[in-house]
Amino acid sequence: MSFADINLGPHPGEYAYLNSIFNVSAIVILYYDYMLTLPREIRFLWPPHNKQGWFTLTCFLNRYLPLFGHLPLVMTYFVPGEVSVCQKIHAFHENFNIILQVLIGTLCLIRVYALYGRSIRVLCFLLGAGFGSTINGSLMMAASSRLTGSGETNIVVSGVRGCNQGMSTVEGLYGALSWMGVLLYDIVIFSLTLYKAFTIGRGGCLFDVMVRDGTMYFSVLSIMNLGNILMFRFAPPSLKNSTSTSTNVLSTTLVSRLVLNVREQNSALAGVPTTVETEQRFQAALPAVGPITSHQETGSIQV
Repeated sequence: MSFADINLGPHPGEYAYLNSIFNVSAIVILYYDYMLTLPREIRFLWPPHNKQGWFTLTCFLNRYLPLFGHLPLVMTYFVPGEVSVCQKIHAFHENFNIILQVLIGTLCLIRVYALYGRSIRVLCFLLGAGFGSTINGSLMMAASSRLTGSGETNIVVSGVRGCNQGMSTVEGLYGALSWMGVLLYDIVIFSLTLYKAFTIGRGGCLFDVMVRDGTMYFSVLSIMNLGNILMFRFAPPSLKNSTSTSTNVLSTTLVSRLVLNVREQNSALAGVPTTVETEQRFQAALPAVGPITSHQETGSIQV
């Protein structure tokens, strides 16, 4: 396949600029949300007041890998784009996407596993679904890499900073199939969580139960992944990969907030104050946008 086989559309410069807006907006959300939630992270995850283990380690990886892993993407907006450099960054970003989705899927798995009372059947089912999603993503990425190995589909548009990757229809199809596995896994997580929300919510406020069980979070993740699939399949070549960074960023931030909300609720039930002096100092220095919490929840789920 040659570079000429890709029709960039009538306005490749505008598409590249729009792609840059998607990526920069996602990066801003990532770092801004980190600053907003850092006081809660210190309070509910950091030692010595919180128990450390493999789950906490996974939470920290989900928090800090995106912060450092997206730096190569950030740097492309401060240096002139070159096809060889963009090809390497694209390859790194594809592998990084798989790592992030594995981390996010692991945290979601633990959440549902806890909701169902540590059922071994649920655990085995989720492990199988997660393993299948990971294998699917790896195979599709490998198939796509065979098409992009020559670097001929990496576009550097004059006047627009950043690496703007053009994708052929076949590459877009591989990308859509890759994210299809993630979407199916999210649907499984969403369905199991929604079922538990309705089961617990009989006779109570269903919305509060849905928020507590993370249903709203998982529904957002599913919608984002569906939008990502549609972009890969139907968007112009310069925009097919434009929402991947946004999907990863929103996934990591939402799952991080879900974990922090659970830890905060458990601390509240244990009689530990949920607002500490460090959080007050942080919030005083930041705009009046506070963390998303639900203080009307009842019950405690240990994760």
